[in-house]
Amino acid sequence: MNKIRDLIVILIGYCICFYLMMMSWNLMFEINIWLRLFFVDVIATIFIYLCSVLFRNSSWYDAYWSVIPPFLLILVWTDFNADGNFLRSVLVFACVMLWAIRLTYNWIRSWDGFNHEDWRYVMMKGRTSSKFEFASVDFFQIHLIPTVCVYLTTVPFCFVLYYPSNGVGIFDLFATLTIISAVILQIVSDQQMYKFRQDPNNANKVMDKGLWFYSRHPNYLGEILFWSGGLIFALGSTLSNIWLIGGTIVMYILIARASIPMMDKRSAEKRDGFLDYCKNTPPLLFNFSKTK
Repeated sequence: MNKIRDLIVILIGYCICFYLMMMSWNLMFEINIWLRLFFVDVIATIFIYLCSVLFRNSSWYDAYWSVIPPFLLILVWTDFNADGNFLRSVLVFACVMLWAIRLTYNWIRSWDGFNHEDWRYVMMKGRTSSKFEFASVDFFQIHLIPTVCVYLTTVPFCFVLYYPSNGVGIFDLFATLTIISAVILQIVSDQQMYKFRQDPNNANKVMDKGLWFYSRHPNYLGEILFWSGGLIFALGSTLSNIWLIGGTIVMYILIARASIPMMDKRSAEKRDGFLDYCKNTPPLLFNFSKTK
């Protein structure tokens, strides 16, 4: 019951967040749309950060990762000046919603309520030595930096919704296939990990079953593939949008150079045999040459 209560509180908080975003969006209608979108995103982040401070739990931000990108797309798509091809826009939005529903569902079933806070947040804040440093780490590293990264990788999707283009083409089909494959990869890997963690006998053991036998983080591979799909969609409008690859690179760095090393370090400290598992199991790509 406590989890349901806490989820209702989170839902109410994010509904208020959406309302603030819409209000801010309408008040800044004369600003360049991409700056406008960024400012609205930051305002939403500040609100969720204040909720995190109020509840003393930065896991308020966990839901932000999956529920805010679709809302940003809605703001752009419904803008008065938006002129994207309708069928392409529907396809893009459907792909993003598929990803968002999967990720939100996985978070809901794994979250234990406000009595739980992501261990990474606890570790990062635990390393601080003053209230100012604590607040800085909480706001900038846990909230704002991920927001900027997700914003940069959401923009390619928004380009398709905002700028005029031809109808559905080969790039769109390839992007859709990439995203569907990415989401399926995440669904399968998430379910395998969920079942593994549900068994108390697996405590402090290495997850080396299913997709996790061939890759240490198949779910993160799916995440990178999803955001790459946004770039492919944007290239379907014009190849000159290749400069948007910067967002995909930023997301790769965030996942491969920040999140994965942090998680692997923790696993090496907690799970017997993890270092041996790492020797022939890549962090992202699959090593199908492995034998059991």
